[in-house]
Amino acid sequence: MGATARPGTENDTIVVVWAAIVAIITLLSILPIFLYHVDLSTLSFGSDVPIVVGVGILLTGYAPAFAAFLAVRLVPGSGGVRQLLTPAVRWRVHPIWYVIASLGPVGLFLFGDVIRSVLGLEIPAAWLALPSASALVFLAGALIAGSFGEEVGWRGLAQPRLQLRHGALPAAIIVGLVWSVWHLWPVVAPGGFGVTGVDGVIFTFVRLTATSVLYAWLLNRTHGSLLIVMLAHAGHNIAAQVVPLPGGTQHADPVTALLYVLAAVIVVAFDRPTWRSSTPARTEPATYPRQAP
Repeated sequence: MGATARPGTENDTIVVVWAAIVAIITLLSILPIFLYHVDLSTLSFGSDVPIVVGVGILLTGYAPAFAAFLAVRLVPGSGGVRQLLTPAVRWRVHPIWYVIASLGPVGLFLFGDVIRSVLGLEIPAAWLALPSASALVFLAGALIAGSFGEEVGWRGLAQPRLQLRHGALPAAIIVGLVWSVWHLWPVVAPGGFGVTGVDGVIFTFVRLTATSVLYAWLLNRTHGSLLIVMLAHAGHNIAAQVVPLPGGTQHADPVTALLYVLAAVIVVAFDRPTWRSSTPARTEPATYPRQAP
């Protein structure tokens, strides 16, 4: 009699395949940066760069979703694209989750300014600001890439499958660490580390791992609504534009990072039943029927 695979191993397999595809797509997308010797430290939204470089940078934001589409087609029994995207249109949840997802990040950023003011730290000239026209164009792209391009992979594929075997909190931490590594691809590109810095690397890991815990909480508390998580991701990107951080320190800001950690600790400590569930209701990726050839 052959050995029986441990429950959940097929989910680990698709996540590993997906992560490998994410890495390949990301590396291919940033390859033109090296070929054309583009210095990221001099790059801005209006910079004149070869179109292949601009398209490549744009594609990095969609690597997790594209990889998810490929992974569910390549790994037998992992479901199809339709099952993958179903949670993204799961909108019938309590209205409070829409409020938390869309306005929560703005509230967190503003609370950060209150803390800076109390501690005598640098605060922005204006606590709220309207983005410029160029910033709005960038924001629109960031909202689509962050909400759809990223979350279909991070919380649409990886989180629910990993938590079936490892539990919701360990899965969220694993996803958060991988998310952080992926987000830091600029540090390996010309001029990228100079822009990011050691502080940026450290606080990216801290903030994104904590954010991953929060997004896993939202996913589970809304019975697998990826739509709410996508709104929360968009809410963060909007908050970063309308609540400016001092000195443009979005990625290396310790106050914002620590507030995300505090929020993650609160939802873990005070909502323990959510973390005992191995899968969001109605998500159940492991039960997808094997597709016919």
